[in-house]
Amino acid sequence: MHRTVPLQKPSVTGGDPLESADDPAAALPLPDHLTCHQSVAFSPTFQVPTFYFSVCDSTGSPLGLSDIMHTSLLRKHALDGMEATAFSIGDPASNFPLLSFGDHPSLGSQCWYLHPCETGPAIEEMLAAWSDARPQDSSQHVRWLEAWFLVLSCVVDLGL
Repeated sequence: MHRTVPLQKPSVTGGDPLESADDPAAALPLPDHLTCHQSVAFSPTFQVPTFYFSVCDSTGSPLGLSDIMHTSLLRKHALDGMEATAFSIGDPASNFPLLSFGDHPSLGSQCWYLHPCETGPAIEEMLAAWSDARPQDSSQHVRWLEAWFLVLSCVVDLGL
């Protein structure tokens, strides 16, 4: 699966980028339009779908992580307590980052991706809770993907 969506980059007037981006008065859109290329690919290592993306400015130049954090793509509450480096965002107490930079498995291009290491256990926990409320049927794979997109939408604004 792949899609391209337009984004607008808000201006930031100093301070913490996440706090500034949450303040509507401090985050007015610049005329510079951004393009976000998004795809879902299967991780052969973790055996789960993985969300990949890249954000480019109007000249086609890719944005760095600090600029991506100023867009509306990532939900600000999901980044609370996270530490950012040039190539990742993660919880300091975790072994794996939430967001990493690397090669797209089928395109071969460099992009950002939500690290899939905890995806399987999180989705299985949700499905176990749902099994009490939903009848078991042959649509287990569809339910798995529904749960995955639900978890993904807590970090990424998929409604863009």
